[in-house]
Amino acid sequence: MILIYTPVVKPRIRYIFKHFFSGRMGEELSFTSDLSAFIAHNGPKMSYGDKPLGNEFFIASHGLLTEQGIHITELQVFDWEGLPAFFATDKSSALPFDFFAAAFYLMSRYEEYQPFVADELGRFTSSQSMASKHDFLHLPLVDMWFERFISIWDAFFDTKHLQDSVSSVSLVVDVPQLFAYKQKSIIRSFAEGVQDFFRLRFASVFDRIMVVLGVREDPLSNVNHWIEVLMQKINSMHFFVLFTKLGVHDRSLSVFDGKHQQEIKSISDYAPTAILASFESSINRDSLEADISRFTDLIHRPITSIRQHKLVLKFPYTYRLFSSLGIKKDYSMQYADSSGFRASTAFPFRYYDLGDEQQTPLTIHPVCLSEAHIRKQRFSRKMRQLFLSYQERLEKLHAPFVVALTNESFNSRGKNETFLSTLTKMLSYE
Repeated sequence: MILIYTPVVKPRIRYIFKHFFSGRMGEELSFTSDLSAFIAHNGPKMSYGDKPLGNEFFIASHGLLTEQGIHITELQVFDWEGLPAFFATDKSSALPFDFFAAAFYLMSRYEEYQPFVADELGRFTSSQSMASKHDFLHLPLVDMWFERFISIWDAFFDTKHLQDSVSSVSLVVDVPQLFAYKQKSIIRSFAEGVQDFFRLRFASVFDRIMVVLGVREDPLSNVNHWIEVLMQKINSMHFFVLFTKLGVHDRSLSVFDGKHQQEIKSISDYAPTAILASFESSINRDSLEADISRFTDLIHRPITSIRQHKLVLKFPYTYRLFSSLGIKKDYSMQYADSSGFRASTAFPFRYYDLGDEQQTPLTIHPVCLSEAHIRKQRFSRKMRQLFLSYQERLEKLHAPFVVALTNESFNSRGKNETFLSTLTKMLSYE
């Protein structure tokens, strides 16, 4: 058992220390503020405070973990042997910065509780993050810090911690619409067709007519086939389906359409399937509660996972809402406008609610790369370079590599054929 001495044991301290020592290292952990108990302990031990008690393993405290509430703080970022770091400490500390406070700052999304300029959908953009400003958005920085911490810890105690291997690629697939053209009303089909026409998408107009007339299959109707194909290449695949009333930002098919319902049930028989929380539900609890209830009744399974449509996260409201409705896993922790690590970690972690100052039962599964980010590269070679850069970095850390796609990824017609071919090769390690 590892014993941690700190003058005052605060909820933030319990949360972040347990994440690393219990969750990542698999060690039993205990805390004490009793100096005599700390001295008497024979196993590995560490003190965390203003100054060391003796010659023990010591990390100097910055102070963030003993505070309450949100305070605007100027962060001084410095170089630690090639890695950015902040919350610098003196030479008495085993690390030159308060690793635990810095990790807590990034993982709790402390900066997103502070005033910021939202985009048109009310989102915090990547460019406003300190990770972007200091050029480490592409790094799972917390995991890289932790790897060095483990090395220093093991050297001090003459121990060795081996990290478990993790499956290299996991997929989450958003399904905002199960069909591109089918199962839509005549009025909606006509309106969307007119939009395509005036946007000069003549191939799409022709394709829509052929599908509606029954001459062609809908380009998005091959999801089950691709589930079978991809399940042979990867170990984990989750689907998140938008199943809600039609809205400005939620272009779902009708929740009353029998074919729509049947296809969702079919997907849920092949792979774990849960709800893609509607944009409307991001500001309306009743809407999300109704959507979850409707989806549960449809697939006859409890909904324990979720992903937010359009990635509209509002701290602490969104995650507090998910947790209160019995959701256990969230897959929304990413930026819509950039690839990278929004919480600077690739490993799952419990969400800490800074508003209530407590750990919640909700586990966050970070996503670092999405279909939109890959498509932005335009050329197959650049797509592969982006994908492999994340894959190789995370494999070295034995960390999860979670990629978000949409069912549009599986459209094998027109311009998407090249993208689908490139994607398949990347997932096959070709």
